[in-house]
Amino acid sequence: MNVTDKILAPVLLDGKAYSVDKLLGHCEEQLESPGIPMWRKDVLAFMAAFLDPELPELSQQSSGTTGDPKSFTLDREAMLNSARRTLDYFGLKRGERILLCLPVNYIAGKMMVVRALLGGLDLHVLEPSSRPVRNLEGSMRFAAMVPLQIEESLRHGDPLGNISRLLIGGGELHPATRDLLGKMSAPELFESFGMTETYTHFALKRINGARPDSHFRLLEGVQISTDSRQCLEVEIGGVTSGKIPTNDLVEIRDGGKSFSWLGRFDNLINTGGIKIIPELLEEQIGHYLGHECLVLPEKDRKLGMRLVLLVEYEGEEPPLEAWGKLLRERLSSHEMPKRILAVRSLPRNASMKPDRTSSMDLLL
Repeated sequence: MNVTDKILAPVLLDGKAYSVDKLLGHCEEQLESPGIPMWRKDVLAFMAAFLDPELPELSQQSSGTTGDPKSFTLDREAMLNSARRTLDYFGLKRGERILLCLPVNYIAGKMMVVRALLGGLDLHVLEPSSRPVRNLEGSMRFAAMVPLQIEESLRHGDPLGNISRLLIGGGELHPATRDLLGKMSAPELFESFGMTETYTHFALKRINGARPDSHFRLLEGVQISTDSRQCLEVEIGGVTSGKIPTNDLVEIRDGGKSFSWLGRFDNLINTGGIKIIPELLEEQIGHYLGHECLVLPEKDRKLGMRLVLLVEYEGEEPPLEAWGKLLRERLSSHEMPKRILAVRSLPRNASMKPDRTSSMDLLL
């Protein structure tokens, strides 16, 4: 498929208009320039590759949602179909300014480029730092960020309100951050749910405004079900070829139009014959203590596995006894961690999600 047949010309990049041919020439010229930062070259290289009919395949490392991370071949038509759903959902119109501040080596960054090309949007590219909008000039109709960027932007008072609609994905929000975002009138904030194999999000949850969502709502044309483990299966017309299995434990609601995310099947902890979903317990405990935490398994002769709680705490003397007393008053006996440890910072992976595997070393 020649994708240029579906591109709305002129192509807009940082406020400048290009024909497809001139854009390709601009990309080639910039890629040869020694003064262009690598993060920008990555964007231009992907844009040129996506538009090049002579390049048969694009590849992407999968997220690991459906199993071990692996190389994944991207289908241009599926990318365009996914992009169209987002454009339609948010009513994005030709010429509107959108912001790319995510690394384009991730599928979320690539899809911002594809949305701009398909919708005739004015794509503004900023360095994918922890504070991408600190020097933002003017307003943006649409953007996407990871939780770390949200946290740092809030911490420093950066102008998130200059963005009309903002997607948040790639990790879990801290409970205190979620509460703060819920009180903001601008931007319109949406938590996203997706994976590489579905070409980013297929479900969204509004987390602020007069009527925030309590569950993830499916985009048009998305079908979901659960397998024998109660893990999510998803099928998207024009995007996936059949059902995509996942390891995400969910509860389907509203006759299949929405779902609640419970946690990951591979993180389940069997303690004394009772299966604990650590993500749900962490959300509870994080709300009670006001600190980010992880619930991890530790071998126990009687229970098989017992629960250990890691709490991210920057103070000098963590109030371990007070935390224990508070949790015993609020948790059931099988939910109560057998040990509580305070750590300066939780280990994190490249997506800034707490790294459970590395965190296990802290239990020694």
